[in-house]
Amino acid sequence: MASVSITNLRKAYDDVVAVDDVSIDIDDGEFVSILGPSGSGKTTMLKSIAGFVDPEGGSITVADEEMIGLPPEDRNMGLVFQRLALFPHMSVFDNVAFGLRHRENLSESEIESRIEEILDIVSLPGYEDRNIQNLSGGEQQRVALARVLVLEPDLLLYDEPLSDLDRQLREQMRREIRDLHDRLGITSIYVTHNQREALTLSDRVLVLHEGEMVRCAPPSEIYSDPQSSFCADFVGDSNFLEGTFDRTNGTVTFRDDTGSFSLPFADDPGDDAPGVLYIRPEDIKLNDDGGEGEVFEGTIKSTVHLGSVTEYQVEVADTEFLATDLGAPQYSEGETVTVRFDHYGLVEA
Repeated sequence: MASVSITNLRKAYDDVVAVDDVSIDIDDGEFVSILGPSGSGKTTMLKSIAGFVDPEGGSITVADEEMIGLPPEDRNMGLVFQRLALFPHMSVFDNVAFGLRHRENLSESEIESRIEEILDIVSLPGYEDRNIQNLSGGEQQRVALARVLVLEPDLLLYDEPLSDLDRQLREQMRREIRDLHDRLGITSIYVTHNQREALTLSDRVLVLHEGEMVRCAPPSEIYSDPQSSFCADFVGDSNFLEGTFDRTNGTVTFRDDTGSFSLPFADDPGDDAPGVLYIRPEDIKLNDDGGEGEVFEGTIKSTVHLGSVTEYQVEVADTEFLATDLGAPQYSEGETVTVRFDHYGLVEA
């Protein structure tokens, strides 16, 4: 295990800056996800840490040792790929033993002992003689993890390892990866474009957009206090209203092209200050008289049942909002409802 310090990391491909002056300190044993859309620079950042990409600027230290300039094989890092790259002609034992036989001077009995131990850790006891091609997707994923963990790396890197799995298996493996981290305590960096994975796996989430760091914070803070319209939109769903705020007689009024809304607001943005108001769909309450705040009249424009939740498009003052509610649909298209905004926030555009 080791702490990681990345300082002013920069990498460009011709005229495209993939990673632009990104810095983060990661504690020993911490699990950090790098989250962003395609082209945000997250994979370039991970490959720079692993040694497969040479950055133009910045520093990467692991346990206070500078990594830039070291070849990948000298960095004692384990990398779990999106493509598992298992050897189909080898048994589970030989796949897991491959790295040990090439990196360390161990006897066969020592290798057998370590593989038995690591297969037990990844819930594959007794699988040594199994053929890779006869394993399920989840079992193959565990073999890939075992092949990395058996080398006892200082740092564990994940490059979107669950993206090729179906939803149920992805959820199962996500829980197993977090359980493994809690048991082993290996410092881990996990690259993903999947917000659910990042929020549920991580101690902290680093959000990248166009090569720049947008936000770095614990998952709950990323969601509840996104601070930018990009983060509020990418991490979960949000409704946005662009306009200005002013404060008169103790009331904060938000004004946009569709009208004005008098809303209680914890932070004073200043008179006539420009701003973007974001409202999470689950914070839009329909026909709910139990809360505080102004109540508006709205019209249901569409209803989509997604199983555990229902999505509504509801129109208020010529503006459509996405609202969600638990369970089966309660309202139909064209129905008039009351609308109350239970929580919202101000973000940078």
